[in-house]
Amino acid sequence: MSAPERIVVFTDLDGTLLDAETYSFEGAQPALQELRRRGIPLVACTSKTAPETRHFLARLESDAPYIVESGAGIYLPRGWGEGLRPQDGLSKGSCRLSLAADYAEVLEGMEEIRALTGGAVRGFHDMAPDEIAQRTGLPLELATLAKGREFDEPFLLLREQPGWPSDLEALARRRGLALTKGGRFWHLHGDTDKGRAVEVVKSLYRTPKGGLGTIGAGDSAMDLPLLQAVDVPVIVAKPGGEYDATLREKVPAAVLSGKPGPTGWSTGVLRALNVLNS
Repeated sequence: MSAPERIVVFTDLDGTLLDAETYSFEGAQPALQELRRRGIPLVACTSKTAPETRHFLARLESDAPYIVESGAGIYLPRGWGEGLRPQDGLSKGSCRLSLAADYAEVLEGMEEIRALTGGAVRGFHDMAPDEIAQRTGLPLELATLAKGREFDEPFLLLREQPGWPSDLEALARRRGLALTKGGRFWHLHGDTDKGRAVEVVKSLYRTPKGGLGTIGAGDSAMDLPLLQAVDVPVIVAKPGGEYDATLREKVPAAVLSGKPGPTGWSTGVLRALNVLNS
C-alpha cells in the first residue's frame, strides 16, 4: 500500500502496551519514541475507566482522544468533536461521547445474570477496592479508580457450567447488552464494542483526501472488533508466549508481536509501521 498522509495507532492497555502484572510500559519505549518522533497519535482503547486511563496517558504524555470501558465511551480533548453532538457535555476538560447504555442499566442486567447462575458471579460492583487491587495487581489508588464505572461491569464467573457463556450472552442480548471476555474478567456492557468506537475516532482524524492509515494492537478476544477496524492489526502474545486463539482465527493476516507485553507491543507496532510505509 502507498504511505498514508496520516497514521493513528489504537491500542489496548492491559497485557499489550502495559505489562500484565506490573503495568509498566518500559519495554514499549522503542515504538513509543518512534511515534513521538513522527507525531503519530496514540489512542488508548481499553476496558479501563476514564480516570484509570488518564493516569496512564499522563505518564505516556499522550493528549489524543481515548476510548474507555470496552468502547462504551470516548473522551475527546477540549476543542475536538464539533458537530458530533456529544451527549454528556464536558468532564474534567474533556468531551465525553456515550455510545452505550449507562452503568445503572448494566447493573440491572448483572442481577439477571446473578439469578441465572445461582449467584456464581462477582463483579467490580461487589468488590471493595482492596479486593480489586488483589485480583488485578493494581495499586490501591488505581483499584479505587477502577471501581468508578460509567458503562461496563467486569466480573468473574465463580464456576463453570455447560451452556455458559452462551446462555449469559443470550440474556445480555435480550436486554440490549453485550457480553465479552477480556484478559482477566468477563465484561457486561452496552451494545457497542471497541471497533465502533474506533470508527468514530477515525472519522476525527480522516483527512480531506482520506489518506488515513491505522494500526491497532490487542491481545484478547475483546480486542477483535478493534483489530478488525484498522488497516494493520497487531496481535500481542500472552505472557506464556501463546496468542489468543480467537484473534488468530479471525485476523489471520495480523502482525504478530513475537513476545508478550510492552516489549512485544513495541516490536509489533514498529513492524506495522513498516507495513503501512511499504
